[in-house]
Amino acid sequence: MTIQDIIRTELQRRLEEYGLFDEDAVVELEKPRDPTHGDLSTNVAMTTAKRLGRKPRELAGELAAKLQFDKDVVASVEIAGPGFINFRIGRRHQVAQLLDLWCGEGAIQDIRVGGGRRINVEFISANPTGPLNVVSARAGAFGITLVRLLNAIGYDAHAEYYVNDAGRQVHLLGRSLRARFSELSGRPEPFPEDGYKGQYVARMAEELLELDSAAIQQQAGVFNDESFQRVTAPEGDARDWLDLPPDESARRFSKYALMKILTWQRQTCRRFGLRFNTWYFESELHETGRVERALEQLRKSGAVYELDGALWFRSTDFGDEKDRVVVRSGGEPTYFLADVAYHFHKYQRGFEHAIDFLGPDHHGHIPRMQGAMRALGIPDGWLEVQILQQVNFVENGRPVDMSKREGQFVTMDALADDVGTDVAKYIFLTRRPNSHLDFDLDLAREQSNENPVYYVKYAHARICAVLRKAEAGGWQLRNPSRRTWPGCSRTPSGTSCARSSGCPR
Repeated sequence: MTIQDIIRTELQRRLEEYGLFDEDAVVELEKPRDPTHGDLSTNVAMTTAKRLGRKPRELAGELAAKLQFDKDVVASVEIAGPGFINFRIGRRHQVAQLLDLWCGEGAIQDIRVGGGRRINVEFISANPTGPLNVVSARAGAFGITLVRLLNAIGYDAHAEYYVNDAGRQVHLLGRSLRARFSELSGRPEPFPEDGYKGQYVARMAEELLELDSAAIQQQAGVFNDESFQRVTAPEGDARDWLDLPPDESARRFSKYALMKILTWQRQTCRRFGLRFNTWYFESELHETGRVERALEQLRKSGAVYELDGALWFRSTDFGDEKDRVVVRSGGEPTYFLADVAYHFHKYQRGFEHAIDFLGPDHHGHIPRMQGAMRALGIPDGWLEVQILQQVNFVENGRPVDMSKREGQFVTMDALADDVGTDVAKYIFLTRRPNSHLDFDLDLAREQSNENPVYYVKYAHARICAVLRKAEAGGWQLRNPSRRTWPGCSRTPSGTSCARSSGCPR
């Protein structure tokens, strides 16, 4: 029984003495707004007094005098206002509930339902075309939390970041950088239509102007782990790149931009406490032939057909609104085919389940991807997709524009500088991922009851103070157990943690 059940049962037993039964007197228990009024409160005396011809406060006093509780469970019963009955929960009972959660039957640290099953959790996977923005921050908060929870209950969860380094956007970024660099070099040229106009591109160009070939090569040295072996610096001096053929020139500027932006993105992720087991590069799929092999497997299953010189996937067979191109008439594979090959390789790497966190513009991506997995012979349900809805930042009562190409957007680093990483992650986790979130920057900065993080920070500070005082007094911390708290054996069976059962903070 929970503490609410204990109190409600005793109240109903006493109300029956007045001829009031369950259907006549519904006992509602709530937490008082003011913690000084107790831990739980009921207005049942006020709702039943009229039927009994009594004054509410007088009836409340009689009921309170009749109630019988173990003092370790309910420490006191008090009357307040026009007839509220307030209850203060015994501290020993609260400790007992927490110990049930920690070291009782089915204790939380003993939950191992995963059985070592390997799960791939992919999140953020932002285009390497600029600093990470707030949508990535929300994905990071949910992704890393899920990975940690899965590992805590016995799964082998694997955090993964997919780098889209082989698409048109990276090429466009390189052309944008070239335009800024040529302007600074005294050789201005037209800025590409739909190019990236952010200040970070201009900053990259300014830094690049000061580097010689050796310094450019040295910058690639930060990528010294296995996941980033594909990230290398472009050859030669940047001024000489302007004289190369257009495609080669764009390739070198793109390569430099990719190196710099991945440096920023990885640093930002580490700042937010996000550690990835793997950074998986799209370019590897093409260079190793995995895209072609995935396409061949789709051919064998009869899931593709040719029309107007292009190859199409029969995604309507799997619930999609229309069939999708996988190879264009010019012979170029689409992003969709690369994504199919990437997930096929996840399955081939031995992951028994895959979870993707995707942005709000990816709803239509779900049926075609899940259909492609079925066409490849992968079991239904293997791929799970969680859609993260848009984050709208509000400051001074006005929305903050987040357009990357226009150069005005809130980055993860700016958010961390402003409100802190823990505050940001906590606020992201207070709303379900499929709900829109208006992130009030002014509220996140607030150090008052209005800020949802305030109580957590305050509780943490108090706990740290208690631990410091205990250590100064010669106390040593150890894991709790029934032997540590022998009096807790009196706790009712089946209780859960104090917070979930309605006990005070």
